[in-house]
Amino acid sequence: MRSTYAIAFGALLFAAPAMGQVIIQTPNGDAAQHEQRAQQDRADAHWERQEAQRRAAVGDYHGAAEADREAHRDWHDARRQDNRAQDSQGGFVIGR
Repeated sequence: MRSTYAIAFGALLFAAPAMGQVIIQTPNGDAAQHEQRAQQDRADAHWERQEAQRRAAVGDYHGAAEADREAHRDWHDARRQDNRAQDSQGGFVIGR
């Protein structure tokens, strides 16, 4: 019986460094909100990209560059919201 406890304790000590990298997340209801926000950000980015093209076509290169920067920010925000939606679903995260 003591040998079983010793083996279990040894296994626990052996696995302890890896256990510090495992995160167990519980699901919450924010995933749908984050996904909806990500879709809106993608739509905004698409519109801003079209606006940049329209402005460049008429020679407003400064306005086109600004619209392009806004589109880039919106794409970045959409990716962030996608990551938040994924994290809100719960599960195991290893090595984060």
